[in-house]
Amino acid sequence: MKRIEFKNIELGSVFKLCGGLSFIAGFIVALFGGGFGGSYFKQQVQTIPYIGPLLTGFFGSVMFGLFSALIFGLLFTFFAVLYNIFATILGGIEIDVNEK
Repeated sequence: MKRIEFKNIELGSVFKLCGGLSFIAGFIVALFGGGFGGSYFKQQVQTIPYIGPLLTGFFGSVMFGLFSALIFGLLFTFFAVLYNIFATILGGIEIDVNEK
């Protein structure tokens, strides 16, 4: 049995993974979830001049997915920075793995 300690998490990989998963989840929620507030919200958004119709439907779902990917990607990257700081000071997470 070998003991491994995670002292550092690569920030770029955290952003890619969490941003990608958040994009997929946000896209699915926006496309199939009916939006936030249902038809009333959709009607209010469509009244915005020039861009209102673009913010609903498929394109709106893509925009919501990108927005959620950016927000959650940055949020989890911030948590990874905190982990790196505390892992340097206190020590990282240790796991045991079997060697074959």
